Amino acid sequence: MSNFIEKTVLSIQNTFEDMFASDEIANKNGLMQSLDPRVRLLSIILLIVIANLGNSLYYMAVMLVYSLILAVLSKIPMKSYIARISVVSIVFTGIVLIPSLFNVVRSGKPLIYITGSLYITRGGALSALIFIMRSFVSLSFIYILTLSTKWIEILKAFRYFELPKVFSATLDISLRYITLFLDVASNMFLARKSRSVGKSKGKSERKFVASSMGNLLIKSEQLSDDVYNAMISRGYKGEYKTINDFKISRNDIIWIIFNASLFMIFFLSKGGKLWI
Repeated sequence: MSNFIEKTVLSIQNTFEDMFASDEIANKNGLMQSLDPRVRLLSIILLIVIANLGNSLYYMAVMLVYSLILAVLSKIPMKSYIARISVVSIVFTGIVLIPSLFNVVRSGKPLIYITGSLYITRGGALSALIFIMRSFVSLSFIYILTLSTKWIEILKAFRYFELPKVFSATLDISLRYITLFLDVASNMFLARKSRSVGKSKGKSERKFVASSMGNLLIKSEQLSDDVYNAMISRGYKGEYKTINDFKISRNDIIWIIFNASLFMIFFLSKGGKLWI
């Protein structure tokens, strides 16, 4: 039981540490941090769209290198960056793509024989590789945006693009609610651990887990009202204020011109087909 509680508490603490670390990275003097939040948000969305338009291994390789260079210039910790993006894009996406590798799903030239009549096709392997690279690049851009930009700045940037208030307000309240909910769960497990002596039986362990889930569910309704009321009492009216006002600078113009020129070259180099 103690191992279960320790792992749960450590997991919650790691979540909070990641949230604090993201604010520290957003305050660094990196490439993305030097841009206006509106330009960051719009450019990342466009980069994701452009990355998903390509269907060529060479094009996706260029986009992959581009995302890695952008992460380095934005002073993103590369170890955690590559580890987290790879887990989702390679492991989870790869599992989904496993059936498409075989000739029973997609016919084509054999690449690796499993049995006499079952083999992995060249076309299936290439398509799966491109799909995984596309997933990695898209997640990379999202990860870079969330680490280089504070959450409140992202929400404020959304408002500049006339995003409905209810949408941005829901995102804001959800983040605050999740943060508070994690804190409550952490305190609950720490209280249990501090009162535990020796080994507990499996029955009491299951009872504790079930009661914890029930208590958290009951508290969730009250917490949602408390979070919203706390925001209202502090002057929240659906608008977001930051210390620094948004302002387009020379770096933003250079960034826009560079990306527009780069992808125009890609687009025209293959007859407007993005290397498809």
